[in-house]
Amino acid sequence: MRSSRRHKPARRDRSSMRAFGVGVVVAVLSIVAVGHARATPTWLATHVVRLETNRFVPAETRVSPGDTVRFINGQGGPHNVQFMAESIPATAQALLNDAMTRRILPLTSPMFIVPDEAYTLVVPHLTPGRYAFLCSPHGASMRGSLRVIPRGE
Repeated sequence: MRSSRRHKPARRDRSSMRAFGVGVVVAVLSIVAVGHARATPTWLATHVVRLETNRFVPAETRVSPGDTVRFINGQGGPHNVQFMAESIPATAQALLNDAMTRRILPLTSPMFIVPDEAYTLVVPHLTPGRYAFLCSPHGASMRGSLRVIPRGE
């Protein structure tokens, strides 16, 4: 009988240890989650630029590095976004190229055919300034720009 009495406290000890271990894991995960939430910037913005008929709306968008720009196809397509290489320094061109997914040419997004089709660009760490772009099919009349500003301005 004494062996069974000794055994029961051991089971309670194991249960207590498991509960303690689970509590520690939950506490650590909570701290990690809170730390991650604090480390995630809350000031990043998403900007929408519509490609309507033969214009970008708005024509100029103020952005900061890390912001997201969603170019959304409207009417009068096909449309795309082509940054104007001649007005952009080589280092900025490389950053933009890296940020642009599914490029059809350097600094050039794919064509948008379907209404409400979207193309997303996360603004890389560009120096403040104006970064001009146009729509390749409507280049003469359809122009816009990203005005990169430091965070907080």
